Amino acid sequence: MRAATLMLAAGLVACGNPFPAPIGSAHPDDAIPRRGGTLHRGTFADVRSLDPAVASDDLAAEVIENIFAGLVDYDASAHIVPDLAERFDVSPDGLVYRFYLRQGTRFHDGSELTAADVKRSIERALHPSTPNPSSSLYDTIDGYAAFAAGKADHLTGIAVEGRYVVAIRLRETDARFLSVLALHSLRPVCASGGDRYSDAWEPCGAGPFKLVHGAWDRGLRLRLDRHDGYFRPGLPYLDAIEWTLSMNRAGELYAFQDGNLDLTHDFGDTDLQTLRADARWSPFLSPEPDRTIDGEVMNTEIPPFDNVEVRRAVAAAINREHYRAYKPESLSPATQVIPPGVPGYDPHFVGQSYDYDAALLHMRNAGFPYDPRTKTGGYPGVIPYYLVRQGATEYTAQILAQDLAKVGLRLELHLVNWPTFLSLVYTRGTVAMSAPGWNTDYPDPSNLFESLFSSRAIAGEQSTNSAFYRNARVDELIESARHELDPARRMALFGEANRIVCDDAPWAFTDTRRFVDVTQPYVRGFAPHPVWTFDTASTWLDRPTSGASSSGRCSSSGRWCL
Repeated sequence: MRAATLMLAAGLVACGNPFPAPIGSAHPDDAIPRRGGTLHRGTFADVRSLDPAVASDDLAAEVIENIFAGLVDYDASAHIVPDLAERFDVSPDGLVYRFYLRQGTRFHDGSELTAADVKRSIERALHPSTPNPSSSLYDTIDGYAAFAAGKADHLTGIAVEGRYVVAIRLRETDARFLSVLALHSLRPVCASGGDRYSDAWEPCGAGPFKLVHGAWDRGLRLRLDRHDGYFRPGLPYLDAIEWTLSMNRAGELYAFQDGNLDLTHDFGDTDLQTLRADARWSPFLSPEPDRTIDGEVMNTEIPPFDNVEVRRAVAAAINREHYRAYKPESLSPATQVIPPGVPGYDPHFVGQSYDYDAALLHMRNAGFPYDPRTKTGGYPGVIPYYLVRQGATEYTAQILAQDLAKVGLRLELHLVNWPTFLSLVYTRGTVAMSAPGWNTDYPDPSNLFESLFSSRAIAGEQSTNSAFYRNARVDELIESARHELDPARRMALFGEANRIVCDDAPWAFTDTRRFVDVTQPYVRGFAPHPVWTFDTASTWLDRPTSGASSSGRCSSSGRWCL
């Protein structure tokens, strides 16, 4: 899940101050990777947790991807490939997945990864005391129901068959099991993580980078150092990755220009247009896959959104062209659940659209008629709406408020920081309306429907179904799609679910957002990954020894200090 981002300094460059020349590569004609250096990245956001069992926001995910490795992972073409497992096989009936671990793989604490660690980590992540927002994705594991209900001490479906062999048995076929296993939630953790979740644990895994004690200054900076015992020989190339957290957008812009940040995907449309038109910079812009869906989320358990007609009125009252006009470079109007970069997207399907007359009719059907001539009527209360400081919703919320006021729905805007927003929006009974957005975790529509619209995803806290939406038929379609192995029939099930969700409108879908990675030329081997937001497995630095400051402290111009 990703909140939309906006460069507050978007107009600074366009007003007569062109971007300075990029900082070139020291060996532009040499493609041989070199080891060393620290990759710097800035972000307006903060990190709440780095435990793979509980973290759900995109910033945490990009850090976790570098700390923890899984049994399987997605490659650069979005195919499932072995990772900590050197190989795996599946039984003919599709119910048993057997993984053969790479012998000699070391955790960050130096201990060897074994099958017992895999079993312990899975049970830790899925234990009922763990606030895991993704636990329902794994409920086809045999024994899950009893384990999740606290009626069993262990998952019967996880079997250690030797020091380096672990088997996972399912109770029924699951078409997306390997896809969800490749996610972060069940990735093995060091023995220090224990067999039960604790929010005091310092993250430790088997990924390419490790968190050293004291390297996470919450709200300010987070640094990962290279794991020299990483199981892939010669990788990673970087010595370290460092994030500057809670960074002002203008500061991020100047720090990138001066080379104190090496890459970003937080630029606003004005800056992107400037860079794309600049032949010096255009080769270093890389669009990420269009896999984000944004929308105005209505809590179906809180008035007035417990009334489906009010929700339909919202979906019809929003003029999505207003959103597009705000960010034309990276935003496209959305009318359905599935974004263009995810299988199952139908460009001809229009589930929701702007229709002012229909919006007024829905308000009348809801019992809250509004007269646009006299500006009387409508919903009698004020609706609290929560949004993130420095996020795109700080601007789109004002567009939304104007559109909804025209049908008799009045919003009260509440600006909060990123951690507070996440805490409120995903807690039951707290927020009536918000716009958290969703960046697809894996390239399959099941991720969208199971996470956002399945009743199984509802929880008291960390509920990814932030609309707290329930529909028995949608649940049935999601369940059927889990077990349907024929791709065409499976997509037809998601197509029906798409139509129902658009009509019930727990979300008023507004836009899909394509983020664009911008790198300095000396950042080599980096490319947008089809699944992960920040894959640095093959990234290396080829920075000149002279020129802009490389100290990570102050820029050569003195405009910004990290």
